[in-house]
Amino acid sequence: MQITLNHSVPSAVDPTPHVLEVAAMFGLGIDQKRSIQLIPETSLNLSPSRLIFVTGASGSGKSTVLQLIHEQLKHEELTHALNFNSMPAIEDRPLVDVFPKRPLSDVLRLLSLAGLNDAFVMLRKPSQLSDGQRYRLRLAQAMAMTEAKVRSDQLSIILADEFCSTLDRTTAKAIARNVRRWVTRSGACFVAATTHDDLLEALSPDTLIEKHLGESLDLIEK
Repeated sequence: MQITLNHSVPSAVDPTPHVLEVAAMFGLGIDQKRSIQLIPETSLNLSPSRLIFVTGASGSGKSTVLQLIHEQLKHEELTHALNFNSMPAIEDRPLVDVFPKRPLSDVLRLLSLAGLNDAFVMLRKPSQLSDGQRYRLRLAQAMAMTEAKVRSDQLSIILADEFCSTLDRTTAKAIARNVRRWVTRSGACFVAATTHDDLLEALSPDTLIEKHLGESLDLIEK
């Protein structure tokens, strides 16, 4: 499916004495109201087994890109969208029991994909995990929920803001490679956003979005 991203916000400068003084020093005019284009009009392809990587400096608008995608998907019946950062809470039980409707072999596979395949870790509860481990557990949860979707005619899309940003870089790259392989096999569409462009090779994205500070955005298709 094809969606179009486009976002601008109104902005006004309060003409305080200091603002007016600085404006006069540099010969600038003060607009009482103007529109700032945060995301220029951009056409984005969401399709099965597609991985989209959104990167750029902090504050450049990566999260806004994901929010725009999510807003549009809310009204699409033929999509099954998961926002990685707002999924249901996981019960505080040993990790091998957190997906009770799945066979143990599936649970072990999902935990392994998320880098939680250490036997001691798998017997811990979410409350006993580090922040990085809890992040990886949410990744396993997102993959489990995607694989368990009810309707086969829906395109599954996972939106993962701050993807692997809390992990050490070696672990992050290993997880990114696992996600790339899982996306290819599962047929899901995965949108990952992070400032860490060192994941580019491991993710091998089909679409790269580089969001620069200001209005500029580059979209590169494989």
